[in-house]
Amino acid sequence: MKEKIRICPGCGAGASGAETAFCPYCGRELIDLSREKTDKKIRAVKRAQSETASVPKKLGLVVVATLLVLFLLLALVVFLDIPERMRESKLQRGMNRLSRDMQKAYEKEDWDQLEQYLIDECEVYLDSPDYFLYRSAWFLHTYPPLFDEAYQTHDAEEMLFIYEIMAEDYDMRADDIFFSVYGTDEKIEEALAGEVERETEIMIEEGLEDEMYKLRR
Repeated sequence: MKEKIRICPGCGAGASGAETAFCPYCGRELIDLSREKTDKKIRAVKRAQSETASVPKKLGLVVVATLLVLFLLLALVVFLDIPERMRESKLQRGMNRLSRDMQKAYEKEDWDQLEQYLIDECEVYLDSPDYFLYRSAWFLHTYPPLFDEAYQTHDAEEMLFIYEIMAEDYDMRADDIFFSVYGTDEKIEEALAGEVERETEIMIEEGLEDEMYKLRR
């Protein structure tokens, strides 16, 4: 084993052996320049360098892994069409709420409330597929009595006005697309068809046949 060599940082004198840790000339603490001490220092420096050099690599791996996860999440979102599904779900909930509003008013026979939905707030309630169903129900409640009053007084203008409303509502059903898009109720559909047929017969009796058919061209 090589003998330890110590150098004084003050006067530069060297001392061998381990008898003293201080310079015999100036009394300053000696620096150990032995191979063992030097190798230990070198290993410490190399280890520190290695650890420092590995930091960017570890950081790079973290960044790559994070980007990969984000890419996979984005691909999953696109593949499942999540934003579109969420939008459709929100729209469906909104339409269901509008339908429930009108259904409650109809079942309670709250015709004033139903009129508010169908007439005053029609731009909103048109989003419901049941809008025309409940509008027809409101028409059937509102217009037949008014038609009969006009018939009793031979008010042809009022009869034609009401007939046009009812006939146009009924004629919408002639398009098969109507039934694939909008909600219907068998009871209401039958009542609407029956009312238009009744009014048609009365209009013919009153000699308003020509004017009546002009409205439905």
